[in-house]
Amino acid sequence: MRNQTGSIGFLQAVMMIMLSVGITTHVTIIPLLLSKAGRDAWISVLLVAIPFIGWLWLLFLICRRMNRQSLSDWLEATVGHVGSRLLLFPFMLLLYLMAFVNLTDTQTWTTVNYLPNTPEIVTGLVLVLLSVAAAYAGIHSIAIASGLLLPFVVLFGFLVGFGNMPKKDYHLLLPLFQNGMTPVINGMLYAAGGFLEIVLILFLQHHLRTETKFMYLLVLGGIIIILTLSPLTGAIAEFGPVEATKQRYPSYEQWRLLTMGRYIENLEFLSIYQWLSGAFVRLSLCLFLVTELLQISKPKQRLGVLSFLGASMLALMSLPFSDMQFLTFLSRWYFPMSAIIVLVLTMVLAIVALVAGKQQKGRHHES
Repeated sequence: MRNQTGSIGFLQAVMMIMLSVGITTHVTIIPLLLSKAGRDAWISVLLVAIPFIGWLWLLFLICRRMNRQSLSDWLEATVGHVGSRLLLFPFMLLLYLMAFVNLTDTQTWTTVNYLPNTPEIVTGLVLVLLSVAAAYAGIHSIAIASGLLLPFVVLFGFLVGFGNMPKKDYHLLLPLFQNGMTPVINGMLYAAGGFLEIVLILFLQHHLRTETKFMYLLVLGGIIIILTLSPLTGAIAEFGPVEATKQRYPSYEQWRLLTMGRYIENLEFLSIYQWLSGAFVRLSLCLFLVTELLQISKPKQRLGVLSFLGASMLALMSLPFSDMQFLTFLSRWYFPMSAIIVLVLTMVLAIVALVAGKQQKGRHHES
């Protein structure tokens, strides 16, 4: 399906991805990293960053060979209808799970921290309705919303980061490898699961006004790495590796330490803006991309599919599972599965891109 709401700039795409992927790397994977790697969790992030750069080159190669076609159209032209459906289905499943995990994590955090007496279905329904409306309005609307929300998210991030500097002891990041390399290797899987979500650029590149360049992807990758390292090292430096590992939301707990002078404290309400901004953009973008990969162009059909997707996520969220069971799902299934899906599919797409490129060159020489 072609873009019907106008093209967007690469900076707007970066803003959407920063909000969407950032909420995973900045919040969701931090407790998992700490539980698996402890004090060495930040080393896991740095070690993943090395092969991550190589994977970004693979992503750039695919984007270049797609020649700014949509992923659906490009796959239809290269591997046929059946092959296209087989490759797109795992991506659609992944996008749906990304949205569902974010909705569930947001709802848990909302209930635990500031709306304990409000029925979960109410707050979840409000977020889903807003996200469905934004997804129905199109990519241009999501991009504009991201441009309005992100500057304040970044500003508040700098506020809590620099405001808590007197309370940080970075000596707590050392010594390294007290328990060997096994915890570090285990932590790398979760860091990779967050980083690889940059694959979203594949679904957005045909909406961009400019071609995707490798340097742009490097900058975006660097931003995502910083978004992971900053709250992770901050949590260890402020609370210590033992206490930080016990916390459910270490990034949020850092806001509880922030004060401004003698009379201003309890600034954690600003984190509500940060989290809900990321959750809204992530849900909206994932829902929009699922309908686009399904190649649904008629407005009524799109609204029906978006409504069904939102309702199904609310139904799944309402199932009687505990937060510990949810964390187990993230740890054992979601992040390992998402990392494997993205790695395997990007390798397959790279092979398709290389084969298609050679075939085009062959036809060009024959003519």
